[in-house]
Amino acid sequence: MEGEIMCPDVAEVAILVVGYRNAADIVGCLAALSEAAISPRFDVFICENGGRDPFLRLVEQLTAARICERSSQPCDLNHEFAEVECLRLRARAAKVWVARAHSNLGYAGGINAWLRPLTLVAGWNGIWVLNPDTVPQPNALAELVERAEGGGKAMVGSTILEAGEDSRVRFRGGLRWQTSLARVVAIGLGDSLSAAHDPSAIEAVMDSPSGASMYVTRSCVEHIGLMDDAYFLFYEDIDWGVRAKPLGLGYASNSVVGHKRGTTTGSSGTLKSVSGLSVYLEHRNGIRFVRRHFPHTVWLRLAISCCYALRFLLAGSPRNFGFVISGLVAGLRGETGRPKWHSEPG
Repeated sequence: MEGEIMCPDVAEVAILVVGYRNAADIVGCLAALSEAAISPRFDVFICENGGRDPFLRLVEQLTAARICERSSQPCDLNHEFAEVECLRLRARAAKVWVARAHSNLGYAGGINAWLRPLTLVAGWNGIWVLNPDTVPQPNALAELVERAEGGGKAMVGSTILEAGEDSRVRFRGGLRWQTSLARVVAIGLGDSLSAAHDPSAIEAVMDSPSGASMYVTRSCVEHIGLMDDAYFLFYEDIDWGVRAKPLGLGYASNSVVGHKRGTTTGSSGTLKSVSGLSVYLEHRNGIRFVRRHFPHTVWLRLAISCCYALRFLLAGSPRNFGFVISGLVAGLRGETGRPKWHSEPG
């Protein structure tokens, strides 16, 4: 079939990872996946958005670290990718497809570049969207699949730990949209990992798994379609989750995933150091999201973003004040995709 990637015998779960010049993070992630429980079986599909040199460096580091070894498995390129290298994990029977995008597709675009051709391939029952800077515990995937299959859930989220901490929670399951303030709220933020919690109550208020660890059944993909890559970065996960919510969202509390947070997007750090691109897209895409799902709250989203702009100004960051305002204007104009003013580093 035209446009199909020849990947015979895809395992039960396709793990999708999007990288951007962060080979060390991906090596750590795959090292953790090498220790995963025997079942379910999985294959890994990586999209490198950062260009040819980072792609070659990623392949080199995966093999040099003895996480992966080269494979002779054939793979026909489709138009999404400039080149594809097939490796396999040394510790288990799992293929690792590393692809180089022609240009930076953004997060959802990198996911879709693999997911689109995978929809033409038999064998897999679900995908696990996993951030490159995550370190899943051995039973993380098995718990996600169990909750999806046992609970009849279309999307399932994990317990994601705060950056650099072993016992502090960043997300329990994922995200809730707080309509009264037109913003995304991380469920369970700041909890102790051992704190008592009610997974069913969390599922009742959840609007999406976190994009850092997001298990999605094949049936869900077939019903709601791909991620919306018009966002480029930010809001693509909650947009997808809100679309899937009528089909059932789940929380696998024993699926524990460590997360370094913000290493590729520049979204972590102080008000002065956070990247202008992440600020711009956060506020541009917030407008797109509420227009699509909560149109009566657009005015509130504008007001909240203006408060953020003032906060940047008071913190001594007029540059990011400007990025909030320009992001709002772009959102109101309906701009999508990678910002035209953003140039990729050489």
